[in-house]
Amino acid sequence: MGQMDRKLVTLVFTLVVSLWAGCAVGAAAQQQDEVVVRAIPAAVGYSPEFDRALQRGWRSETGAPGHSYWQNSTGYEIEARLDPETAKLEGTVQILYAHDAPANLNSVLIHLHQNLHREGSPRSSEQDITGGVTITRLAADGEELSERPLEEGPGWEVDGTLMQVRPTIRLEPGDTLQLDIDWEMVLPQRGAGRMGHSNNEVYLVAYWFPKMGVFDDLSGWAAQPYLGNAEFYDDFGNYKVSISVPTGWTVMATGELQNPEEVFSAITLDQLEAAAVSDTLVVIADAASRGAGTVTAEGTDGWLNYHFSAENVRDFVWTTSNVQRWDATSAEVANQIWPDADTDSDDRESDDRESDGAEDQALPIIEPVVDGTRRVLIHSFWREDVAPLWAEQWRHGQQAIEFHSEYTAYSYPWSHMTSVEGRDIIEGGMEFPMMTVMGAYEGQDASDLYNVTAHEIGHMWIPMIVGTDEKRHAWMDEGATTFLEGQSKMEHWPGVDHHRVGARSYLQVSAARQEQALMRHGDYYEPGPGYGVASYLKPAALMVALRDVMGEEDWLTAYRTFIAEWSFKKPSPWDFFNTFERFAEDDLDWFWTSFYYETWVMDHAVGRVVSKPTGGATVTIEDRGDAIFPARVRIRTSNGMDFVHEIPVYHWLAGNDHYEIEVAPAAGSVMRVELDPGGYAPDVDRQNNFWPRGSGE
Repeated sequence: MGQMDRKLVTLVFTLVVSLWAGCAVGAAAQQQDEVVVRAIPAAVGYSPEFDRALQRGWRSETGAPGHSYWQNSTGYEIEARLDPETAKLEGTVQILYAHDAPANLNSVLIHLHQNLHREGSPRSSEQDITGGVTITRLAADGEELSERPLEEGPGWEVDGTLMQVRPTIRLEPGDTLQLDIDWEMVLPQRGAGRMGHSNNEVYLVAYWFPKMGVFDDLSGWAAQPYLGNAEFYDDFGNYKVSISVPTGWTVMATGELQNPEEVFSAITLDQLEAAAVSDTLVVIADAASRGAGTVTAEGTDGWLNYHFSAENVRDFVWTTSNVQRWDATSAEVANQIWPDADTDSDDRESDDRESDGAEDQALPIIEPVVDGTRRVLIHSFWREDVAPLWAEQWRHGQQAIEFHSEYTAYSYPWSHMTSVEGRDIIEGGMEFPMMTVMGAYEGQDASDLYNVTAHEIGHMWIPMIVGTDEKRHAWMDEGATTFLEGQSKMEHWPGVDHHRVGARSYLQVSAARQEQALMRHGDYYEPGPGYGVASYLKPAALMVALRDVMGEEDWLTAYRTFIAEWSFKKPSPWDFFNTFERFAEDDLDWFWTSFYYETWVMDHAVGRVVSKPTGGATVTIEDRGDAIFPARVRIRTSNGMDFVHEIPVYHWLAGNDHYEIEVAPAAGSVMRVELDPGGYAPDVDRQNNFWPRGSGE
């Protein structure tokens, strides 16, 4: 990618003989005039939309946001009332849509995600039918609009989970559109395994209000139907939300609670204050206090009104219950002060453009000022009778926030993180800004609950901070988060290489030729293992493999820079690719093409070890797959020598399918040969990585 030389396949390679301990080993390449007998990965081409964004300065060849990068934003003021007995929710929302895009809009698109549960709506799997969303009023800039088809002019029209709104005056760059919408709906028990309620006593309310679609610099209107599988793509917005529930029902949500004294009892407030500075468990509410009615305030006419405010978040969700136990503690993270994103980006891009050969200049790395540490409240809502493993959930949440903050070098930016036990709603887990819902994990191992917690909280970084498009490129958030989960498990459950364990299923599917490509829309996978492997397991394994190729330091710098530069912005795959190439200082198209665009199989093997009468041997390494990848060979000899030989990726890019290593007579006989001793190459057959056969792990 970028402006690096892509003519790798025309290179003529001269392999310098490497001697160790007195001319122990040498390497000889195949003659370069041999016929090319293998596929060579093509260069990664930009989409026309990405090329346009580069030309206009919206994106950059370095992978950083361009000097003219833009994105629209939205403000929401929502009032909602939930009747837990019937699961009916009524709401009104005022949307202020700031249109900063260089385009005129005659209409806007609104998501009505709950129409997934409407009779007749397209969906990818069977869902509860609740009637979906009923719009009872809609006004644009104060003018009432009615439901009508396009040919009848201004109005609104619903198609599945999308609503088109056509104001009377078109939206021009710099304009703000105000929409006022009243709606009502019945919440499903199980909303595509991502939201819902359990026995009308626990609610996780998500995808619940009319929400602006994304208009971005690559796709224009990127809003697409929600079919139940592919997830979400959202703008960052500001929220002011008022939620009414019966007295005795606690509410936790995205953002900051603005009126705690009006909704919680004095006892609850004291316990929350203690938890905010504690490293250990503080019980905020249990069965006794719930039963005694001492958790919440008395409310008015039997109702409580919770007011929340959130700034610059992708979404707003909330949970409410009158039975769940409420545990709390706090995590400690670095108190980071990041430079202003827009000013810093402009300065860095300006400096870069003014340099000679700007594309080749390394941008300065964005780094925060660290001012001590701060505390993050950790909440856990669960039922003791159905989820005994959740007794340790407060600890899992604490550990995940602290580990992820340190490893990404981007401290969790919000004041609290909440985990909600959602038996009947979900088996695995689902993430939202500052909140996750997970299954009860009844009868499972304690590690299973920790693993899903580490994963779902990992999503607070991608896509909640780094706003990727989960629909089109699920691998960007799920793969990165599966990697971060594995890294977290290495610390929390030591003694096992969790990355290698996690890669096994992907490699089995790859060996069986059942893969489907990563660069595919999340709704377009065929039934079977394709979506799960391409979105979770394979991209996580590729993160580890790329780290092995680049080296720990360069890879980690690229990873952390990608998060910092794209925080609260919306990167594409090409931004990801370019960022890692910037720090690799090399063209990695062979990697992106072989593993992201294609489903090529990688299979290196120790072919032959031929001993020579005068001592020494010739070791032949074969590339039996299609995917290009460098090889690392470890050889042990009878004279006690143990050395590693590197086969560069350029050798395979030249069309070769084997490589010979000459072991000098002084080294003695070859006793053992091992390919990929670290075990991180995405090799589908590790049995042939050893000689003698059967000498492997």
